[in-house]
Amino acid sequence: MDKNISSFLAVEAFIKEHAREIRGESILPDVDVAKLYEVSIAEVHKTVAREKERFPQDFMFLLNKEEKEKLAMTGKKVYAFTQMGILMLGGQLRSDRAIKTYMQLLELFVGMAPGKVFELLSEIQNQEK
Repeated sequence: MDKNISSFLAVEAFIKEHAREIRGESILPDVDVAKLYEVSIAEVHKTVAREKERFPQDFMFLLNKEEKEKLAMTGKKVYAFTQMGILMLGGQLRSDRAIKTYMQLLELFVGMAPGKVFELLSEIQNQEK
């Protein structure tokens, strides 16, 4: 795995700079997600269409006309990706850059809540008993 700290910090800075709030959610519009993963918006849209079941409403949603105007976004369809949607998309993309960025995002997002994944797994296991 690439442990280049400057590229990791660049990914973190990109997220902070481009994150916006809509519907009480911190999101990245599809155009910014495409830039982050260095893929085309068309590839983002194709991936979402191909893998619809991987993108429920709490992962990604279409912006309505008012939301697009608020964010100064243009386009027939503009998708808003939440943190989970950004990660899910990254896991579906196949370019070398997308894979490296996806791994950096996993480190970044999981690093925000160290041990939380294991706490959740433990809680689920306890509920099953």
